[in-house]
Amino acid sequence: MSLFLPFTICLIRRKNQVLLINKEKKFWMGRWNGVGGKIEQGESPKASILREIEEETTIRLADVRSRGIVTWSTEQTQLGGMYVYDVILPDDFVLETPFKNGEGILDWKDYEWILHPENKGIADTLPYYLPWLWKDRTSYNHYFVFEEGEIKGYKPTKLDLEQ
Repeated sequence: MSLFLPFTICLIRRKNQVLLINKEKKFWMGRWNGVGGKIEQGESPKASILREIEEETTIRLADVRSRGIVTWSTEQTQLGGMYVYDVILPDDFVLETPFKNGEGILDWKDYEWILHPENKGIADTLPYYLPWLWKDRTSYNHYFVFEEGEIKGYKPTKLDLEQ
């Protein structure tokens, strides 16, 4: 299946934490989410996420692991989506946070804090797919249906990457 999605996201992990950004612009303005952004013309998804990581965090990586995709439909969009990546940094990796960049504020957040049911400061989709990335090495399409800005449906489907 050949599919081009316009965005990328990476969950940068260290110990029991994820490096998240509280974006100052859409999408998910004012909410914590993974690092990433829009794929530029002529850029591969992997090149895009490596660029975005360096621009937003100052971390220069040689590689990240593809973890599938997150896709969605809304009343206005038949199909939108992003390529999902993750990277596990050494436990002793140091990046002093919080710090502000041109996109928002970066900070390390504990896994339990991200998934706490009372946490309303996280991008709505993140608590759905983060546990899959944390515990399962399989790649999935995490498909969401939004109506009036709220998640009305969610279906994870295993991706067959052998085709």
